[in-house]
Amino acid sequence: MICVNKGYCQKPFNTYTDPQPISEDIVNLDLPPNQRLTAICNNPTYQNISQFLVGMAAQLLPRIHGYLEEFGYLINRNYFPSEYAQEIQGCAASLGISEGWLAMFNIGYEISDACTSMVAQTPDGKILHARNLDFFDGMGFTASLKELAIVLDYQTKGKTLFKATGFAGYVGVLSGFKAGAFSATVNTRFYPGGIGDFFYEVIAAIRERNASLVTFLTRKVFTTQNDFVSALNNLSNDELIADVYYTMAGAAPFQGAVISRNRFNASDVWQLNSDRWFEVQTNYDHWEAAPWFDDRVTPANNAMTGIGQQSISLDNMFKVLSTKPVFNLQTTYSILSCPADGTYKSFTRYCAFPCVE
Repeated sequence: MICVNKGYCQKPFNTYTDPQPISEDIVNLDLPPNQRLTAICNNPTYQNISQFLVGMAAQLLPRIHGYLEEFGYLINRNYFPSEYAQEIQGCAASLGISEGWLAMFNIGYEISDACTSMVAQTPDGKILHARNLDFFDGMGFTASLKELAIVLDYQTKGKTLFKATGFAGYVGVLSGFKAGAFSATVNTRFYPGGIGDFFYEVIAAIRERNASLVTFLTRKVFTTQNDFVSALNNLSNDELIADVYYTMAGAAPFQGAVISRNRFNASDVWQLNSDRWFEVQTNYDHWEAAPWFDDRVTPANNAMTGIGQQSISLDNMFKVLSTKPVFNLQTTYSILSCPADGTYKSFTRYCAFPCVE
């Protein structure tokens, strides 16, 4: 606001009303991996935006963008699971960008996002799940990601295995749903030492070769597990390349949890119980106070408490997601989920300037 009022910045604007539904497409898992995403990635909008992001990266990082592209290529060919690597190869060719850059985009979520996830139990025992996915707002990134947002229906033999809300060209699962079983969302667990600590962890994980990107693990769990307990066990204990929070909802009472992960296992599993009917997770450990400059958890907790368990619903949780600063300029999309009754909704979000309290 100060920058705009002083005349140094242009006033942000958008031409969309909030919220907007996200389009859906099918990923046929029976196809060879390098063909699964080609039809989706041939979309001219996705092509233009992906090429814009690559061009922007080259302008911002003129000295190292070639090294990053080569690094992405090597990671995709030597570290990513073959199935996902081939999906990236096929999609990159359709988007008109290099395999290396699309691989780097798939790593990018591990670095910079600030999300809010919530689970709550209704009086009759249904578990509700809601989240805002926020991503760095600047240089067109957030606006571009909104244009790339898509709901993917992963199918085999013509039947839905699970659904995921993410971005065209992104092969991991950031927000996923398996009807009658569970849903899960990913929130970055910010490193006290910043991005430098993150890269040390990534390099260590690559050397060990047995750790997974956090969103690759989410996809693996949605592919292989069919119940909340099994999924909770995998997300708590499988080795990762980075710290993270997983928020989960199941199809039975009290099946709501936040998993605070280090690379090797769960630092903490915070589950719903008879004394706690909801949980809110942002990007900081729930047993510590959020920093003053990024406190989204307090207004979210206050809003949930104000609604109360007797009145909780997905519509009212969407109102919490729309409460500032839970809803902010970085908010890219929101999801609403109830595994017990099969509800799964996704929306892109547009917070009008000045987008403050």
